[in-house]
Amino acid sequence: MRRVKLNICALLLCLLFFIAQRGWALPFAVNDYAVADASQFALVQTTKGFFEMRFLINKAPVHVLNFQYLARNGFYNGLTFFRYFQGYILQSGDPNNDGSGGTGYTLPPEFSDVKHRRGTIAMSRIRGDKNPERESNGSQFYISLGESPQLDGLYSVFAEVVNGMDVVEKLRVGDKILSIRLSR
Repeated sequence: MRRVKLNICALLLCLLFFIAQRGWALPFAVNDYAVADASQFALVQTTKGFFEMRFLINKAPVHVLNFQYLARNGFYNGLTFFRYFQGYILQSGDPNNDGSGGTGYTLPPEFSDVKHRRGTIAMSRIRGDKNPERESNGSQFYISLGESPQLDGLYSVFAEVVNGMDVVEKLRVGDKILSIRLSR
């Protein structure tokens, strides 16, 4: 356990240095205390029911803390799922509800070895030449509805659905996130 904490601390120091070099300004502090206090789970209430997600703090600490910051402040409440491709992805987190909006900031990439499988949750990003650093959108996220190896290593995976995938699979464009409750 001590080794894991040391690795997380080293990762956070590297990320903080990288963030400072890029001039990113995040609305929350990333530090050892924030990581130690991060919730492990979230219960997401939607118009079709509940699903539970488990955060991957060791794989994407900045993305986890960002999502939790937004959830705690009610950012996601009332937002719709605006993109759905059967067997591929379901996307939400845009205050404009059309894929064009966000928080006004981006996140540094946190790529990992986590594979895109059914239930994987990752942050979206602007594609291609507009985003050569492959920064993540500040709030838009997607849930994988099947295996998508073409996405592996290209997006920051920060969570996974652990209960209620049947609810996720019922969600469509126009359905809403009603609330997100964080828990240990």
